[in-house]
Amino acid sequence: MNVLSIGNSFSNNAHRFLPKMAQADGAELMLCNLYIGGCSLETHWNNWREEKTDYEYEIYLPFETEMTKATEVALHEAVEDEEWDVITLQQCSPLSGIRESYSPYLSELAEYCRMVQPRAKIMLHQTWAYDKNCPLTAFANYGRSQQEMYRMLTEAYVDAALEADIGIIIPSGRAWQTVRNTIGDKLTEVDGYHGNDLGCYLAGACFYETIFGKSIYDNTFEIPDVDKGIMETLKICAHTAVEKGIIRNGY
Repeated sequence: MNVLSIGNSFSNNAHRFLPKMAQADGAELMLCNLYIGGCSLETHWNNWREEKTDYEYEIYLPFETEMTKATEVALHEAVEDEEWDVITLQQCSPLSGIRESYSPYLSELAEYCRMVQPRAKIMLHQTWAYDKNCPLTAFANYGRSQQEMYRMLTEAYVDAALEADIGIIIPSGRAWQTVRNTIGDKLTEVDGYHGNDLGCYLAGACFYETIFGKSIYDNTFEIPDVDKGIMETLKICAHTAVEKGIIRNGY
């Protein structure tokens, strides 16, 4: 399975434990992330059109769990680099709930990926809302309300996926919100928005189930030294999110 994410730090978070999940399952996975911190769909679109070599290319080779990197990579170079089975796209978190920020950038990037990689499944990665006490200025876009941010980003992702003819959404945002409703804000680093070990595992589990079509319950990889009850909660919430998908009202 060859997977490319055109993303930022949130796809980096989602990739962190995914190679270990694949290894535990005996699955061959080439996993790559086109990385610019905080990169929006509009910036990806501009970089593609202008052939800018602004990316770090984060690579996990098959059966390897340590990342290697290349620098000064262009978006078109990565898209053309392998015969990809899956290509994921996502919006940057500050703009995740701003519907107009997706158009026309998502549709045109998706169409470009389909043209170059006609066999690849194009997926949209639903990112997550911020912690309730996140200090980021961009949180003001959502009235500094986690629930409002989640509602707005969910509606934006659904609408954008329909417009771009993308039929698969990886529901990390829904899984995160379900966990928060169960155990509270325990998924981020101190910055209030990047995933800690628990958050990275949860997003990775959503990727794993969506990409491989297998249940995370059957995967033996777990984060060392984490309470078994918390691990079970993460698995339940990831599996439920993928099984149910996301709907426009955010629930």
